Amino acid sequence: MPGPLAGAARALRRSTVSLATRRRLLGLVGAAATWGGFVLLFPDPERRAPWLFGGVLTLGYGHLLGGALLGRRPLAAALGGRGEWARRGALPARLPPRAAWALAIAGLALVYVAYASALPRWPFLAALLLALATGHTVENDLALPGARHGRGRLPPIALDADGWAAVLGITALVLGLAGAALASGPAGAGVDAFAGIVPGMKVDQGLLGLRAFAAGMGGFLLRSPGQRAREGTGLGLIAASAVDPAWLCARTGIAFADVFALSTLYHLASWWVLALEKSRRPSAPPAFGAELLGVHALPVCFLGATFLLPENAGAPLRASFFSPAPYLFWSLAHAVQTAAARRRASATGADSVSDRGTDHS
Repeated sequence: MPGPLAGAARALRRSTVSLATRRRLLGLVGAAATWGGFVLLFPDPERRAPWLFGGVLTLGYGHLLGGALLGRRPLAAALGGRGEWARRGALPARLPPRAAWALAIAGLALVYVAYASALPRWPFLAALLLALATGHTVENDLALPGARHGRGRLPPIALDADGWAAVLGITALVLGLAGAALASGPAGAGVDAFAGIVPGMKVDQGLLGLRAFAAGMGGFLLRSPGQRAREGTGLGLIAASAVDPAWLCARTGIAFADVFALSTLYHLASWWVLALEKSRRPSAPPAFGAELLGVHALPVCFLGATFLLPENAGAPLRASFFSPAPYLFWSLAHAVQTAAARRRASATGADSVSDRGTDHS
């Protein structure tokens, strides 16, 4: 755990706030400290953007690999299990683990090639994935109260209307801030896929629509009194929707890279907090900490290797992975995998699933 997180953790353990609140505060501290370090090193937003994307997405890919590799047993079981296609005799009833992995990786690679090929013509695909990734981050955060201490696993995705109203409302506000930052600031490096969205859009009307939608979700949560948490979220959504994101960006100078990085870092820091809780359990695997470091070292090594290649080969390779649009694709695949793992773990009641990996994505 980073230094600021460790100090904040000690202070929060002595407080009386709830476990979920402590986790959120630690996540905020971790995200703000990491982002603040980049701001101190690179005060200019345009110069900061490529370094911010490179650093944050390197951590992000470690997170994605952690979800896939540390949870490889339940994932392999899901890939190799029986399905409708197997019952119809199209393929064997149970694929060998290596064949299941190869099939999954090949399928994802083909879909990614199609996505990358379509992106220059339809840049809204990147915006759609940004919306899905933001919604996933918000849903994970709202599920924190249901995560047992030290288990490293969130409960299954809830299907109640109130929960999804909160998820959609908060997501709309974050997307509005990201859109305003993209429209008002320098594009910087790595946001070319998003830059094509803005010229053909009526940005002011789009931002107003997102704010109105968030306010509507807040009003939905206030439809009947009786629950303080729900009412507080509803009032918060209405109050936040009254703030013009374009005005906020103009006053603070926040850029798209900053919004993207803070959202991603908060998501990652929340996972670090759960992973730290899990590593302190007596039943945690002895090599769990080393495995966590290992999955984060892999993207660092890959990024370093791109700088050893000739620039005409290394630069395109970095752009193919360490920029928002490609990362969002793999993040979506990871979100689907972890959502399935959360549901599977709840259905079986098997704590051993979380003993091998952290299903929080």
